[in-house]
Amino acid sequence: MKRKGKERGATAATGQQSWRDLATTGSRRPKIHSQQAVKRRRLKILKRLSVLVSIGLVFVLGRWGVQQWNARDTEIEIKAPSKPIERILFETNGMLPDAWLTEVVDLKPGMTMMQADIFSLKQRLETNGQVKSAMVERVFPADLRITVTERTPAMRLAVTNSRAERSVRIVGDDGTVYPGIGYPKATLQRLPYVLPYQHSDGSFLPMHGIERVAELLDYARQAHPSIANDWQVISLKYYSGDLDIPGQVIEVRSINVPRILFSASSDFTVQLDRLAYIFEYVAARGNPSLKRIDLSLRGSAAVQFTSGRIGTF
Repeated sequence: MKRKGKERGATAATGQQSWRDLATTGSRRPKIHSQQAVKRRRLKILKRLSVLVSIGLVFVLGRWGVQQWNARDTEIEIKAPSKPIERILFETNGMLPDAWLTEVVDLKPGMTMMQADIFSLKQRLETNGQVKSAMVERVFPADLRITVTERTPAMRLAVTNSRAERSVRIVGDDGTVYPGIGYPKATLQRLPYVLPYQHSDGSFLPMHGIERVAELLDYARQAHPSIANDWQVISLKYYSGDLDIPGQVIEVRSINVPRILFSASSDFTVQLDRLAYIFEYVAARGNPSLKRIDLSLRGSAAVQFTSGRIGTF
């Protein structure tokens, strides 16, 4: 059946399926939402951001470079870090005098606190055998404090040089031998002389095991001063300083008894108490002359009189 004229070319389709709508929408591409498309869009955004960040970094670095270039000729004023040293505070537990310290320190006039090399000064102080340890510190604003710990003198050592000149050295309680500065004569006279142990090569130094000898002397001076004051010579002929070797004997020569033998590995308290008892026993029987007292015997002591008779206690 024929349609009317105005209906020619018409279609029953409606909406976007009409030719007018197709003509107007044909130029637009629909947005694709697949995973690959989303990744491509993100990559484009990241590339743009990286370009912007790179431009920003170039700008910042360029500006910093310009600032450094402009500041290259800026003068920096350096001020003196401290005042010149005004006083040296010297403390010691021994006998070293201020005159000795002046020679050792030898600071230049006008030297500031920070210019003083306190570590080098500490080393110079400790090169003296009398100094056991030294501490040097800055006390701002202008003082230098020096604290010295000296070795304790235990005995005297007679030394003869190549020209046959005799001199006296001090033996510290750790075996260190040094000249000795500032000691009063009365202090030196109370120190017994020592005959050191002779090593296999004929030398006398170093002196080992002197700490043990110092223990004997200290206890004798504290507990039995009347006995210790008569001691004149400490012989280490049979004492190498190694207590692991059996038979190590410390020999004492006193005014009243030519030879007193102490066991280096035994208790000095027991041996000295036994010695004091022997002196009391002998004195109560007319004080005969004694030639030798051997305290190194375990559990007893042998006493030899000038007559040759030997008594056991």
